[in-house]
Amino acid sequence: MDWRLIFDDDLPGHENMARDSSILQALEDGSGTPTLRIYGWNAPTISIGYLQGPAPFLGLGLPVVRRITGGRAVVHSSEVTYSVTGLMDSPLFSGGIMAAYCVISACIISALNDAGVDATYSRGSASGDRSEACFHTPSRYEVLINGRKLVGSAQRRLKRAFIQHGSILMDTDDELNCQVFGRSVSGKMAGVSEFSPVGAERLKELLVERFAQGFGVSFKGCGLTNEELKASLALADKCLVTPAVSGEKTAARA
Repeated sequence: MDWRLIFDDDLPGHENMARDSSILQALEDGSGTPTLRIYGWNAPTISIGYLQGPAPFLGLGLPVVRRITGGRAVVHSSEVTYSVTGLMDSPLFSGGIMAAYCVISACIISALNDAGVDATYSRGSASGDRSEACFHTPSRYEVLINGRKLVGSAQRRLKRAFIQHGSILMDTDDELNCQVFGRSVSGKMAGVSEFSPVGAERLKELLVERFAQGFGVSFKGCGLTNEELKASLALADKCLVTPAVSGEKTAARA
């Protein structure tokens, strides 16, 4: 089976989120194609989960965008970002949310292992964690190294289609993350560069190889369809969070 492979340039955060959303909606509507998209961010950006309040992140001097997926906030900077958009009746993903996480994480772990990074699965998360930060605590089947979170992912499921996207950290900016989330996040994250000299471009190649092998598919490189591009342009501004859009007062992190 052929899947579509999209390599996007580093884009503004709201454009990235709009593109992921348009790919998901097209597949849900029956006009789209299962897709692996690999992309980056053109400036440090905070993304928040679909139901997460934006107030703690406004006024910090960083763009804030809302994901279509759940989960907690991420500061996107030096990373390789992936999104997998597939059909839920596929044998690969028909086992539910955790099964999909497991399949996708296995591909990412294999690619990281190929790059010389001894990454493993998380077996669960600490109960009662109230942090606003995605990378504060690993969830089940997320990717760790030496107990520190290397990959943070989130998922959204519709009736027919789902998307999982996530951040594979190349480097960590502890100072910036502490500025956004507070000191409790210090030392919780790990970057690929700490454990391997592999560059982002080579890691992208390894990811494609391991997703193709793990999914049992071949990839055809192409871009968004005209319909998806039009939809993403219409959605982009809605993905950008501002005080006027959120309806919440600006509050900086102490």
